[in-house]
Amino acid sequence: MKLLTTATLLAATASAKSLRTPPILLQEPIPNEPTQHNADYHIPTIRESTIMARRIMHLSALGTLVSTFPHALHPPPILASDNDVDEVHAYENRPEEMAGSPIGLMEYYADCEPATGNPTLLAINIATPYRNYAAGSNISLQIRWWPTQSNSYDLSPSALPDLKIDDDDAHEDIPTPHTPAALPRFSLHGRLEPIPIKDLAASLIPACFMRAHPDSLLWQPGNDIHTSEYMRFVVEHIYWFGGFGDRARIGWLPVEDWRSVTREEVEAMSLPGEKGWRERGLRSQDEPGMVQDDEEVEGEEEAEKTDGRWGARDFRI
Repeated sequence: MKLLTTATLLAATASAKSLRTPPILLQEPIPNEPTQHNADYHIPTIRESTIMARRIMHLSALGTLVSTFPHALHPPPILASDNDVDEVHAYENRPEEMAGSPIGLMEYYADCEPATGNPTLLAINIATPYRNYAAGSNISLQIRWWPTQSNSYDLSPSALPDLKIDDDDAHEDIPTPHTPAALPRFSLHGRLEPIPIKDLAASLIPACFMRAHPDSLLWQPGNDIHTSEYMRFVVEHIYWFGGFGDRARIGWLPVEDWRSVTREEVEAMSLPGEKGWRERGLRSQDEPGMVQDDEEVEGEEEAEKTDGRWGARDFRI
């Protein structure tokens, strides 16, 4: 048995060594001392990172809502119908040792109040995150960026020729995405508050949300299945993880910057994997977000008009 285990480990090691390294991982870390090669390298500033986060929030519509289970079982909410009975029963049978344990679940959101930077949620009262929040839990919303892949690598053994890198190729910028670990993500921390009827009408919240999530028509407020209401996630703190630490910013972003980002700044920014993104392309701190080559800007603007990127969830400032 011991011999078999050793042989298995050796085979696994040999197989792992034969795997082709994702191209982005072949990039050399940026040294502390600048050289001629990396003198123009620019790690995004706090402001630029904040604009990137706001662009991600606008272009994406899915996040992970994180809350913690309460230490004492609270009474079930008012039921909209008999369909809720089984769910409440399951909630009340939650193991006691889960008290205080965090849970993250996928959640729809939409960027319907861009003037504030507060994402919009359609809260189903019986759903776990909202029950936990009502019982006193903190709450956070994690959002990640994963663009449509135009570049990929195959890890199947049949597609693994010997990897050879020419010196001239070693210093070329490598397109993204190649690995989610190199892409930006962030976590919003704050509180929930119901959106008043006057704000729902003024900002056309239901229409905005259903443009992002047409299937949410089934659980809009007033439906016959569950009690639901529109909530705003009031952002109070932002933790940003821009990617690999030698080429991206990692840390807390000022909420004042988050709230002051403009539509123009978001539209001018490009993200890894978007047309016009250049990891080394930021020319100066006086031009935040200008990561596009000049000759590409006009074409990019035309593309945005035709692909409906902004039309799907227009800003209303």
